[in-house]
Amino acid sequence: MEARKRKEDLALFADNVELCDITENLVFSDPYYEAKLNRHTTPQLDGIVAELRADRDLKVEAQRLKHKFAAHAETLLHGDFHTGSVMVTPDNTRVIDPEFAFYGPMAFDVGMLLANFWMSYFSQSGHEKAGDREEMRAYLLGVVTEIWDVFRAEFARLWRTERKGILYQAALFEERGDPLGAEQALDEVLHEIWDDMLGFAGIEIHRRILGLAHNADFETIADADLRARCETKALKLGRHLAVNRHRIHGLAEIHALAERLEKEIVS
Repeated sequence: MEARKRKEDLALFADNVELCDITENLVFSDPYYEAKLNRHTTPQLDGIVAELRADRDLKVEAQRLKHKFAAHAETLLHGDFHTGSVMVTPDNTRVIDPEFAFYGPMAFDVGMLLANFWMSYFSQSGHEKAGDREEMRAYLLGVVTEIWDVFRAEFARLWRTERKGILYQAALFEERGDPLGAEQALDEVLHEIWDDMLGFAGIEIHRRILGLAHNADFETIADADLRARCETKALKLGRHLAVNRHRIHGLAEIHALAERLEKEIVS
């Protein structure tokens, strides 16, 4: 977008203060202390909840991500993008419930979405009575990989065909016979989005287990002990994503950890 048009568009959404405030508090802060609206599976999760709330590295990363959410007005976001916001038919796909829309970091929506697939992965053992869930687990991890691959490919396509604004101008790269410079910049931008995406996903996992609005995949597990075992594994993955995001090199690494956690016996 032209700079003026983008700033005019940004102004349209800048007044969405109340709903952004909900996200800033319920997602990034409340799960990490004894906030009034929190709830979790108790007493089964009390131990790991206490660990997470005492985890200085985790709380610092949560606030760094909150800083990005509040200060990086990079692109128009849905703002509450989860699997329940996507309606699909064989011929059409629509996204609903845009009331949280605002300008924020590019990685936020995709991180929130992938978190829902990872949570669903860990919930499967709570639904085993409906049959073996290995095929569903493989499907869920495959969807995560496909979404990220398509996101990267589409972002790269748009970078190469529609990068006409004030950032990373073609006048500095392609028009000077240096297309590799533009590709280097693309790699660095995508790497930053990758890091942020992992962080936002980890924080989203925590807030959907420890905060106000919970995840139906876990909530429909009637046995509280079994539900807590599933939630514990997800909480551990969420912590790893948020704290170690700068040292994670690919989805295969994450999914190998998810598979190890899934096999872990939680008392």
